[in-house]
Order: sequence, then C-alpha cells, then structure tokens
Amino acid sequence: MNYKKFIVFSISFCAVLFGNVIYTLSCGPDADPYDYYISFFNPYQSGKGYEPFYYTGMSPFYDEATSPSELEENISDWQRFTGDKVKAADIREYVYTYTKDQMSAVVTRSTAALPDSIRSNAFAKFLQEERNQDAARYLLFAKSCEPSVNVADRWTPPDRDKSVMDALEKEAAELYDKTGNKELRERYGFQQVRLLHYSGRYEDASATFDKLFKKPGSSLMYYKALALKAGAVQHMGDSVQGAYLFSRVFDKAPALRVSCYTSMKWGNAPEEAVYHLCKDNREKAMVAAIYGMRKDEITLEPLKKVYDFDPASPALTVLMGREISKLESRFLDRVVSTSTDSAAMAGIVALPPEMATIANTQIRPMIGWMNSVIEKGKVKDLAFWQVNSAYLSYMCRDYDVARAQLDKVTSKEPAIRNQWEVVNLLININQHKTIDKALEDKLLGTFKWLDGQLGATPRPEEWWQSGRDRFFSKTYRNLLGAILAPKYHQQKDFAKEALIRGRCDSLHVYDYFLSGQSATEQIRDEMNTAQLLQLHDFMKSSGKTPYETYLAGFFPKEVDMNASIAESYLRVHDFKNAQQWFKKADNMASSFLVFKELFQDFGPDSAERGYTKAITQLQFCDRMLALQDKMKVTPVDAKVYYEYATGLFNISYYGRTWNFVRRFRPSTQWYTAACEKDPSERQYFGTYAAESYYLKAAQAATDPEFRAKCFFMAARCYQKHVPPMDDSDKFYGALVRNRYFPVLKSNYSQTRLYQEVYGQCSYLRDYIKSGK
Repeated sequence: MNYKKFIVFSISFCAVLFGNVIYTLSCGPDADPYDYYISFFNPYQSGKGYEPFYYTGMSPFYDEATSPSELEENISDWQRFTGDKVKAADIREYVYTYTKDQMSAVVTRSTAALPDSIRSNAFAKFLQEERNQDAARYLLFAKSCEPSVNVADRWTPPDRDKSVMDALEKEAAELYDKTGNKELRERYGFQQVRLLHYSGRYEDASATFDKLFKKPGSSLMYYKALALKAGAVQHMGDSVQGAYLFSRVFDKAPALRVSCYTSMKWGNAPEEAVYHLCKDNREKAMVAAIYGMRKDEITLEPLKKVYDFDPASPALTVLMGREISKLESRFLDRVVSTSTDSAAMAGIVALPPEMATIANTQIRPMIGWMNSVIEKGKVKDLAFWQVNSAYLSYMCRDYDVARAQLDKVTSKEPAIRNQWEVVNLLININQHKTIDKALEDKLLGTFKWLDGQLGATPRPEEWWQSGRDRFFSKTYRNLLGAILAPKYHQQKDFAKEALIRGRCDSLHVYDYFLSGQSATEQIRDEMNTAQLLQLHDFMKSSGKTPYETYLAGFFPKEVDMNASIAESYLRVHDFKNAQQWFKKADNMASSFLVFKELFQDFGPDSAERGYTKAITQLQFCDRMLALQDKMKVTPVDAKVYYEYATGLFNISYYGRTWNFVRRFRPSTQWYTAACEKDPSERQYFGTYAAESYYLKAAQAATDPEFRAKCFFMAARCYQKHVPPMDDSDKFYGALVRNRYFPVLKSNYSQTRLYQEVYGQCSYLRDYIKSGK
C-alpha cells in the first residue's frame, strides 16, 4: 500500500543495479556460444579443419581447436620420424612436458638420475640411439629457443633478449649446415626464421625463408615458416603480399588457420588487391572465402564469388553452413517458439509479416541459387547441399519442396544421413496438421534413434566446451521443446505436452528460452484442473501404445500429482475437491500465518507469537470448509467472514502463503485485464473474493475498530484489480480514488486502526491530502 516507499526502493534498486552494470557485464555468466538459439543444423558437417569458422555470434571463433591441431600434427610428424615405432602419448610427454635439463640428460645419455617414467619413455629411448642423436639435439635446441619466442601469458608482454636470440639464430644456422637429415634441416630452418622474426629483423626473416625454403613444401614446419615470412612482410608494410601468403598457409595448413585468419584481418589488405597476386582461380577462391568468413550479415555474395572462382572449393560448404546458422539464429529462432501463449501459437500456422519478408527476400533466393548449384553438380559434398536446401525450404514452410529435395539424397555418409533424418522428421511433423497415432509411431522410432545417438556421444560436463558432442542432445531438446510440445498444446493434448517436456528435461540441456517451461513448472503452476485430470487419467490408463508408454516414463519424479490437482482446485477456491485430493497427497506445504491479516504486501510466513502451530494445505481446506458451514447459519459472526477473507487474501499473489497455490512467484507479473479470462488468475492477482468477504465482515461488524480494519482490507483488495494504464499519473490517480477510502475518512478517522494505517499507506494519505 505504501507507494512512496516503493518508489524509493525502486530508485535505490536501480542505483545499485546500474552502479554495478560494468561488473555484471564483465563477470556475469555469458550465453553458451554453441547453444543460444533454436538449431537443427550440425555445423560439423561443414568441413574438417574449418571448425573455428563455423558461425556463432557469441565468439570470434566457433571452436578454436581445429582438426588436427598444431600439437597433434607435430606429434604425428615425429611419429612418422620414428617409423611409427613410438606411441603418440610418449612423444607428447617428451616434447611438451620434459624440461631442458631432462632433455639434456637424454642427449648425453646420462639418464641414471632421471625418474623411471622418463627412462621408460619409448621416445626417450629412441632418441638415445646413436643414429637418432641428431633428433635429440634438435629437440634440446628447440627447448632452448622457447623462452625467446613464446609468450608466457596473454597479459604479460614478452621480454626478449636480442643478444640471446642472435646467438641462437647463429647456432641454428650452424646446426642446419651440419645436419644431413632433410626433416631436421627444415626444422632448424624454421627456428632461424622464427628467431629473426621475433627479434624484429623482418627483412632477414623473409630473406632467410627464401634462401632455406626454395621449393614449396607440404610439412607443418614449411607452412609455419611461410606464415612467419607473411608476418614479416606485413610488418615491412606490404599488407597485400602478407595477406596473400597468409591465405596460402590458411589453405594448406588447417592447424594454422586461426592465426593466419587473425593476421589477415589485422593487416586489412583490400580484397581485390590480393587477387592480383593469386596464381589461379583456386587461390582466388580461398582468398574470397577468407574475406567472406568475416561477414556477420546474411549474404550470398561470398558464396557466389567463391563458386565462380572454384566450384569445387572446400570452403564453400563452410560458407554455406555459416549462412544456415545465421538464418537459424535470426529467423528460425523467431518463428519456432517455445511459448504457449495465443500469439505464439498463431506462429505455428503462418509466418508473421516481418518473417515472411525475410523468407521471400533472403531465404528463397538462397534456395534458388543452391538448387542451381546442385543441378550443375560441380560442388564437393553434393549431398550436403541437397539436405540443407531441403532444410531451408522447411524453414520457409515449403514442405512439399523440401520433401522433393530430400528425396534426391542418396549419400550413405553418416553425418549426411544424420542431418537427413533430422530434416525428414521436421518435414513429417509439419506436414501433419495434428499429431496422430500414425505420426506418433514414426516419432517413437525417431526418439529411439536419437536415444542411440546420445548413448554413442557422451555430453561434456561443462556447458562451455565445444558443441561437437552435444549436437544430438540439443537437437533432441529443440525438437521436443520448440516443435512437439507447442504442437500438442495447440491441439489441447496437455497430458502429452507435459510428458514431452518431461523427456526434454531429462536430457539435461535445459534452457528456459530454448526449451520453454519445464514439465514440473507446467504441471505444478500452469495446468488447470481439467488438464491435470487429463494427465492423471492418462498416467493411470491401461492399454497405452508403445509411444505413450515411452512418454509416460518421463513423468517428473519430483511431482506429487495428487498435490498438484489439489492445488489447482485451491486456486479456484474449490476447497471441497482440494480437500479430497490433499488426503491422497504425500507432500504438502504448510503455513503459520495464513489466517492472519497482512496490512502490507509480501510478508514472511513464519511462526510468531500467537501463531506457533503449522497449518498444512489439507488443514487449511478443512478450516475454510468449516468457515463456509458457519456462513450458512445466520446471523453470521463478522469474524467468520473476516477469517475466511484473510485466508483467501493470503493465498493470493500478495499474501504470505502464496505457495499454497503456486510453487513460484515471479516479480514481473501483476494484475492485467487478461487475468479476467482465467478464474484462478482473477483471484490470484485480482483478489475479488477476498474483497467481497471483507466487505461482508464490515457490514456484519458492530465494533468501529473492527469495521475500520475490514474496510481497510477491502480497500487493499480493491486496489489489486485496478487495471494498469500507460499513463502513470492516471494509474496512480485511480489507485488513490479507492472506493473504500471515503468510508474510512468519513466514519473511522478517529480509530486506532485508521491512525496506524495512515502512517503506512501513502495512497490513503494522498487521498486525504487531495481534499476529495
């Protein structure tokens, strides 16, 4: 009732909130970069080695771990060097964990003092052989170079000793000349170029590369050295030449793509100028692809440019995958809703005008171009294009077109078949106007197929890990929460809607904005009595189909169905039926103060003097029914009406014991005109019944103090169903013009109750001060 105190609180809250906004934005949880919109597209079919360049709007790179990584490729090179006689784990341990002193002991073969783990390492044993001493010496030298060329962490600038680096570069040159092994010479050459580059001798670094790497190579060391030359050239002011060289490394060395892409972006060379250095259209296609991967807007232009240069470019599938992901995040996510309100339900049937425009101006032209590419048959991964052309047609709700394209796919490749299954399912669901038994039979097969995929691909423990292993769990969740649950809701099959949400919850990739409400929330707080009885009867019924039996297994274990049905009756003040269902319930909430009036909203419900005995929901129903019986015998004691009204008020949104009828009380909801359409919300937010009984108590009472209390509580209830207004001044004026304030002012201004609430209720004070 205290409006001014509420304003003060709001101002203080906002000051705290915005005063800490920088801290919140800096340190608060971020959206999952792999899971922030409804998606059914698996980006990992776009191409191995291009993982960082799949689309996510939440991170500069989708997945910085390329396939293979630089570490994996280096280990593979050393494994080939040993003739595949040494396991990768031993090589990894030696190269990436052993200290300089430990490597020195291996070179000098003085390993007696070393731990058994090193002496037993197969790679260490290999390097101690006479014929492999050159390799042991190289690794020791490389370890000596690390402090001069590596950065300890991103926040600490490197402290490079130029004299040490010059000495190491000269030693690398000498060892290069002395070493006869071609692979080791290449590695020493790389060390020379690297030391020169990081010491700032860019011209020498470029010249040394040209001298030592006269012929194009194919090894990781060759491309690492070429990337260093590209960086040196860029530092020397030739960003175009630098961009061209980086594009060559990007094309040939997957492990180095992120660093090359980043360096090209920093160099900011004009795209057209780089084309002039390309030797053929294949090289131009890769340059066009790299520049196309920078674009965040939905666009066909990079795809068309790359295709015109080289229809077989592997980067085409990556670029197409990016566009599909963009359309999911900016189109599909908005037309496939997890909501169950009427506006969202309408979206299941027809595209909203804004989305129809996107479909007509962006998606359908893209489909048309994709289909022309498919007809020419020049692209790699033709099945990828066919499946995803069908997927985009599904997005536009052109289901027959999508089906025709999907039927052309003959590929048996697992990734393509998996995507085919997902798109096929989406088309099947939407080609049925309702989910009938025939479709449910198909759905059961799909569910079991998805269950098998989940079993084969364990989910990561942390949400921020790569989305690679979570594709099927996310797809499954999106199918259940965004497609099937709303469709069951639309056809008023609330039992199966709740169980579909239960299966969704069981996947443990729940997100409110992607999954919609949980099954527990729906059953406990949202379903009315008729819907809950439908679910109850379904769960108890015999003769379920295999599909229904499967779904029934996902009824949320934490829900007491009897208690939920009882609470649904309680929400509409049907205490007799609520009583009967609470008698069957295993778990009930309890209250201390459900029958004590509350002069201000949202008080605590804890034991206090005079109210030390807990009252269960069942006992509450017993008492309310007893009060109803007393009201049937005239004359009715005013205190009977008052106690009954207080019980009603306290189980409303504003009362102490709101948890008797709801498990969650959001701070963002309030009374609106829409509440009038739902009997439970009308009482929960509007408190109409409580007002009527407080008024009856006032009319039956004779004591002025008690009558004043009754009228004030009626005034509190009346205030709750004043409809909100856009004009805040008019709304406040309507709250002040409470129908019961004139009665309180005229007849009860001398009571103790009036004096008490006058100091608490700013609405009453402002009414009195207005002089009306």
